[in-house]
Amino acid sequence: MSIGSTIKRLRREKDITQEQLAECLGITSRAISQWECDRTAPDISQIPALCHIFDVSSDVLLGIDIEKNNEEIKKYLDTARSLCHQGKWEEYTAILREANKKFPRDYKIMQTLADAIVSEYSRKGIKKYDEVFELCNRILAECTDSKIRYEAIETLGIAYDYAGKEDEMLKLVEEMPHTYFSCENFMVYRWKGTEGFNERQKYMHFLVNELLSMISCLMGHCDDNGKMIYSWEERKELNQFEINLLECLYPDGDYQNNAYYGATASYFIFKDLFKSQDYENAWIWLERCVDYNIHADTYDYDAPHSTPILRGFADGGVIIEATGNYSQSFLDWITTDDEVAILRTDSRYEALVDRLKSAAKKP
Repeated sequence: MSIGSTIKRLRREKDITQEQLAECLGITSRAISQWECDRTAPDISQIPALCHIFDVSSDVLLGIDIEKNNEEIKKYLDTARSLCHQGKWEEYTAILREANKKFPRDYKIMQTLADAIVSEYSRKGIKKYDEVFELCNRILAECTDSKIRYEAIETLGIAYDYAGKEDEMLKLVEEMPHTYFSCENFMVYRWKGTEGFNERQKYMHFLVNELLSMISCLMGHCDDNGKMIYSWEERKELNQFEINLLECLYPDGDYQNNAYYGATASYFIFKDLFKSQDYENAWIWLERCVDYNIHADTYDYDAPHSTPILRGFADGGVIIEATGNYSQSFLDWITTDDEVAILRTDSRYEALVDRLKSAAKKP
C-alpha cells in the first residue's frame, strides 16, 4: 500500500476531511488530494505531524511490514548470538553490520553491534572505538527504551575504558543507577506467585555470580602503589573460602558455568602446594581443578539446577574463546609447560590427560 493510500485510509478512519487535515498541516486541500492520488508525496518534515494526527508510528504511515521486519531482525540477532557463543568474533560483527545496514533505525541491532565491536577489538588490542562511540551516543540521543539505553551506557563505558578514556568513563558512570535502585532490588519483596518465584531465582543467580566474581576481584586487588593488598597466605585462604562457598551453594555439584571459579581457586591452591613441593596434595588439587574445568565444558546448557535455591533454573551456555574451551587451555598448559614437567612423570598423568582430551575442544 502506498503512503497516499495509507493517508486516505487513516484520514477516513479518523473521520477527518481533506480540508481539516490540510488546515492542521498548514497546506492546501489540493496537496492532500495529490497525496491520496499518489501524484505527489508528503515531505519528510511532515511525517511526524501526520503520525501525531493519526496516532500511528512512522512505520505504519510508510507502510512498512513491522511483523515481517521483526521476524527478520530476530533471525539476525539469533544468528549473531550463536556466533558470539562460538567465539567467532569477526563473523559476529559482520552479521550485525549487515543487519544494521538493512535496519539502520533498529536500536537493539545498534546496541548489539556496538557490543560485538568491543568484543572483537578488545581481543585484538585495538584502541580505536569511534564507531562504538557513534552507535551508543546515537542510541542515547534517540532511543526511549530504558533497557537498551542502559545496555548502551554499559557498552559505551567499556569502550571508553579500553580506549584509555578514563575521564569519559567515570563521567558516564554517574548516569548509571546504584545497585540499591535496581528494579530487582526494589521488587525482591514484592514478587508474588510462580512468575515472582522465577524472577527471584534469576536475581539469586545474578547475586551468586556477582558474589563469586567479587571474591576473585578482591583477591587480585592492588593498592595505590601496585602492591597486592592480600598476602599470598591470605589469598590461599580466600581461594579455599571461595571453593567452600561454591560447594555450599551447589551441594548437588551442579555448578554449571560457575565451575570456572572453582577451577581458578583450585589452581591457586595447587600452585601453592606445588611450589612447596608437596606433590601428593598438589595432585589432589590438580585433579579437582580438572574436575571443575571439565564440568564447565561439558554440562548440559539446557539442564535445570537441582540445587535447592536454583532448582529448575538453567544457566545457559558459555562463550568459547578462539583458543578453545577451559579443558583445551588446561591441556595445552599441562602438556607443554616446562615448569610442571615433573607432573608428566607421575603414573596419574596419562589418565588426567585422557580426561581433558575427552572434554577439550578447538573451534
